[in-house]
Amino acid sequence: MLYFLAIFCSPLALLLAGKPISALFNLILYVLSIALWATIILHHAGFLVWGLAFLHAVFAIHDSRE
Repeated sequence: MLYFLAIFCSPLALLLAGKPISALFNLILYVLSIALWATIILHHAGFLVWGLAFLHAVFAIHDSRE
């Protein structure tokens, strides 16, 4: 369930997994990706940063479960 939540709101998924410092870092990436996505010129960079935030959340959640 946390992996599914990481797709839409990765900082919340990290908070629910018990990783508040990682959630703060991921929130910064998440907000940056939204800001980049909103610009016309750096539209693709927003998707790239969102992908990095998603991968960071998945790896952190996987690490916390082991």
